[in-house]
Amino acid sequence: MMIDTDVFIRIFRGDAQLKAQVDALSANAAINTVVYLELIQGAQNAQQLRDTEAYLARFMLLPLTHAVSIKAIELVRIYALTHGLRLADSLIAATCVEENLPLLTFNVKHFRSIQGLTLTTI
Repeated sequence: MMIDTDVFIRIFRGDAQLKAQVDALSANAAINTVVYLELIQGAQNAQQLRDTEAYLARFMLLPLTHAVSIKAIELVRIYALTHGLRLADSLIAATCVEENLPLLTFNVKHFRSIQGLTLTTI
């Protein structure tokens, strides 16, 4: 399973129940480079950056491979004009499709139209 940025944002804002649920999944969960970058970019100071990176170290980090890039381009061609798919979400979705992983997200609206992508929520 891959975890979307919005899940971590809720955790970092203090959702202890969600954190416990995600922590229980962490041994079998992944993030990609986009999720990692979005989260560290949101850090407001050096301590928050260190804390964010320490927490993210629990999760497998999936790279943006050539196959993911090609799939993201395809997804943007198909869904950008009709559904407003943006760059970051296309790379997140493409990683999931290429790695055959469900995406844990609360942003179902951004992803529900993408064929081949399995969404899950807690």
